[in-house]
This record gives sequence, structure tokens and C-alpha cells, in this order.
Amino acid sequence: MRIKKYEANSMNDAVRMIKKDFGPDAVILHSRTINKGGMFGLFGRDVVEVMAGIDVNIVEKKQNQEARKPVAAQIPTQQYPKEQVAQQRNIYAPREETKQYFRELTQEISPITSSLEQKVTTLTREMDDIKETLNIIVRKVANSPHPMISPKLMGYYKQLESKGISEDLIVSILQNIENDFEDKDLDNKQRINDYIRGKVIEMLGTTNQIDLDAPDAKKIIALVGPTGVGKTTTIAKMAANFSLIQKKKVALITIDTFRVAAIEQLRNYSNIIGIPMEVVFNIEDFTQALRKHKDMDIILIDTAGRSPNNRSQILELKKFLRNSFVDTYLVLSVTSKSKDIYNTIQIYSAIFDDKIIFTKVDETDSRGVILDVVQKYHKKLSYFTNGQNVPDDFEVANPGKIADLIFDV
Repeated sequence: MRIKKYEANSMNDAVRMIKKDFGPDAVILHSRTINKGGMFGLFGRDVVEVMAGIDVNIVEKKQNQEARKPVAAQIPTQQYPKEQVAQQRNIYAPREETKQYFRELTQEISPITSSLEQKVTTLTREMDDIKETLNIIVRKVANSPHPMISPKLMGYYKQLESKGISEDLIVSILQNIENDFEDKDLDNKQRINDYIRGKVIEMLGTTNQIDLDAPDAKKIIALVGPTGVGKTTTIAKMAANFSLIQKKKVALITIDTFRVAAIEQLRNYSNIIGIPMEVVFNIEDFTQALRKHKDMDIILIDTAGRSPNNRSQILELKKFLRNSFVDTYLVLSVTSKSKDIYNTIQIYSAIFDDKIIFTKVDETDSRGVILDVVQKYHKKLSYFTNGQNVPDDFEVANPGKIADLIFDV
């Protein structure tokens, strides 16, 4: 399609310009009134801006038809006597049998012609419908800040964007609203807010928490993740929760021998809670520690923070956790950049399945990345931490609670 933009004093002037360039088959795609000239928006004049176009196929078809038109043969009769010209005309005059043949042929072709005319009429009607649809789409694109979203929902778009939810998920949620709501209901803010919250809860899925009373429950739990996400504090909160609140027998094992401060911190927690703790340096020590505490209800393993960019360190960690009896949880901080979180998930996928613990949810107002992780990477939420207090600031990642956190309810 050929497209051209026009500016004119009136719509009639614009139409004349369009017909002059494109002919009667042109299509007006979009029109609006703009202020032209002046200084600082003053003393300008209103002009009509029109975007028009024409299908290239239509232009080429007309040009081909013009080229194929037969040129009328002209007989230079003035060069021959009148009697000779009349004789030539009589020779080529159709006989009665020929006339009858063409009459019968016309009768046979008539139904075919009628059918073709009906098909052309139907096709013309369909083309008119397509033009009208294109006009609607162009008007919607021109009038909406986001071409996929109704202008009435753009406020909700900005609200969800401010919560850290990615664009594709926002568009999906708002398109569901457009499909499920009538146009008059798009002004009902309370109903739309309730709908959005319900949709987020649905998208968060089910919680995957540790149930030690389940017959197939794994009793050896390891926390892995990059440096600075709060693994040691989180594992202390888990230990206190299981020991002091659920009254289970708990043991701690740390293989984080890179940081002396981390060992001392975890040892202090174990002494306060009143549970045993082991420090291991190699696979043999690790195996021996597991055997020593095999009668415990749950064994919690703290690991050293590894950079997602150092694959060799993560593979080294895998040697400790390759035992099928170890259930590995990835610890992520909500305050991290979305790109870093996604990179961490991809790198650590070699040593954990699908269980996520989010930390530091109290340190940011942008918590939408939690929804992104569940939807884009098909991971399951288990727990989250929202403070430094042990064991209080440790909760099950209930979808309703997470939705409240995302929307600051």
C-alpha cells in the first residue's frame, strides 16, 4: 500500500488532493485537526492532517487494463471506391447461422456471468469491511498511549508498571479485563481493582511449603543463591520456626567455609535456639554429618554465596547437593534487578528444581518481579522474609499475602 500524509485548510481540500494523487480508490486511514504555525503555541491556525493510502495492486491492475485496451482499427476508406468498400463489408457480414450460434452461446454464458457478478459483489463488500476495520485499528493506535490497551485502562497499566510487573504480563491482565468487561463497566474502579488482584493471585499459583508430616517429605533442605541475598539469616529463621514453633528436632550444617563471620553468625543462632550445628569442609565431612543427624526431623544446610557468573563454583557446590535426598531451595532478593534475578535462575537451575524463597520484601515497594518469576520461569513460591527479626519475619508465601504485598494492601 502507498501511504501519504496531507495537510489542508479543510477536509474537502484534503479529499481533492488525495483524489488528485491516488484517484477515487484511495482510503483515508486517519485524520485529525492540528495547530500549525505561531509562536509558543499562540497565533497558530487549525489545519486538517489526513493520512491516506491506496492499494498498489489496484493501481497496477488499472494500468494493465489501460495497456491492454485494443486500438480501434480505422479503414482508410478514402483510398478505395465506395463500391469496393461495400463489397468488402458484405463479405465479412455475419450470416444468419452465425448470429444464431452467438445467441445460443450468450444464453449458455449468461448464468456464469451472473455467478461472477455475485462473487464480485460479495468480494467488494468484504473489502469495504476490511477498510472499515483498518480505520478502526488506526484510530485506536493513534488515540492510545499503548496500542494493545484501551485508553480507559491506561491508568491501571501505569499502576502495575510501578509495581515492577513486566509489560507482557500487564498487557495480558488488561486484555483479560477488556474481554471480560463490557465497555460501560470499565469505569468501575473498585471492580477492576478486585479483578486485577484476583488475577494476580491466580497467576501466582499454589504455595510449595515444607510439610514434615507428609509421607514423602524430604528432611534434608539446602538453601543456595548468590551473595548478599540473606541465606544465613533466612536459614536461622527457618530453624527457629521448625524448632520453637513447630517443635521439631532440627540440626544445622554449613558448608560456607569461605566466610568466618557467617560460621560464627550461624553458630550464635544455633546456640540461642538450642540446636546442634556442624561445619563441613569436604564431601566426607558432609556425609558424616548427615549420618550423625539422621534421626532429626529436619536438617537445614547453609551454603556459600556463589556468583551466577562463576559456573565452576556452582558446579563445585553441586557435588555436595547431588544426593537425591536433598531438597534445594533458591534464595532471591526482591531488591535485585530483574535481569540479575533471571540470570541467577538460569545459572542455578543446574542445582535446584523449582522452589523459591524471596527475601527483603520489606526493603522495596516494587515487588512485581515475584509474579514474573512464577509466570516466566514456572517456579513455585515457598517462603518470604520481610525483616531481620528471628523467627518472626519469616512467612509462608501465600498467594493472597503476596498479592497484598505487591499492591501495598
